[in-house]
Amino acid sequence: MYEDKTPEAIKAAILAAIKQSQGLSTMAGGFADGVAGPVAEQLSEAYRALEGVPSMLFVDESSGGYIDLVGGQYYSITRREGTRAYCDITFNGAPGLVIPKGTAFLTVGGLSYALMAAVALGPEGTGRGRLEAAEAGSAYNVEAGAIDRMYVNLTGLTSYRSEAAAGGTDAESDAALLARIRERVQRPPTSGNGYQYRQWAMEIPGVGNAKVVELPGGPGTVSVTLVDSNDRAPSEEIVEAVTAHIEEERPVGAAVTVAAATEREITVTAQVTLTGGAGAGAVQDAFRAALAGYLHTLIEGKYSTVYYKPAGDQPYALLYNRVLALLLNVEGVENFASLTVNGGTADVTIQAGEIPVLGEVTVT
Repeated sequence: MYEDKTPEAIKAAILAAIKQSQGLSTMAGGFADGVAGPVAEQLSEAYRALEGVPSMLFVDESSGGYIDLVGGQYYSITRREGTRAYCDITFNGAPGLVIPKGTAFLTVGGLSYALMAAVALGPEGTGRGRLEAAEAGSAYNVEAGAIDRMYVNLTGLTSYRSEAAAGGTDAESDAALLARIRERVQRPPTSGNGYQYRQWAMEIPGVGNAKVVELPGGPGTVSVTLVDSNDRAPSEEIVEAVTAHIEEERPVGAAVTVAAATEREITVTAQVTLTGGAGAGAVQDAFRAALAGYLHTLIEGKYSTVYYKPAGDQPYALLYNRVLALLLNVEGVENFASLTVNGGTADVTIQAGEIPVLGEVTVT
């Protein structure tokens, strides 16, 4: 905006004005030249500072730290931190063996997890514990069996297997933070209304969306159904944190139920004709990314809403024709021979308390 306001350009303009109005000498090294230089430097700094003013007044996804400033100062909204992943793990080894709290386990990629409490193997040499990721982040949501090594092997422990890790989320993005600020302006939360319950839920790290239904069990009742920031069912830790937070904030007499959404797996299989040079693997990856975007749109539409009566919270549908359109729009797909969604060729009905979660996607 002010790229042309360099110290050199400003100095030249000052000297030109002095010469025209005062008739003084503007030769290099003279009095006017010596005064104009420092003034031009300071004015150029001021112009550079002005570049940030629009970002402060009109925040958008590109405003970076200004979003935090506006959210915190004017709306008491702060960026949510990421959350850690958790998973259960089973052990086999010598009866009576104690696996200490804090014992570290790893994935092949170096992601680290720690045992949350000591586990003593029973008479049959088996035990079960729970692992916590070393850091927050969605990268720690790994598949079952992926945590397959230890920092230090433990004598007497013969084998172990981890279940799928879940609940890890990244810190809130600029776009998500901005969306919460805009929602606060457009849907003011007041006096324990539905939007206030949604606000309280969305303040907890790891929550990606929250659906509120008023009066599900009669007067004074509220239900809150949660989705995490990965568009999955949130962990028990997140549900418990939301429940505790709402209990602290809710009006006296309100009966609130907080629950995780139920996952509904969506599998897609397609047989296609590819254009010359297109690879099946690349097409499958692009199709999977497009499907994930579609499922996110469905969840966003269903779970960013406050329903004033239970009757308004109806099932919703994943449209077969929309999936077909996504397939045909993938670069490299010329035509298709067959397409099935959850084994059929019809729309898939998603119940009100469910979220669609993408499962296996196969393109041949």
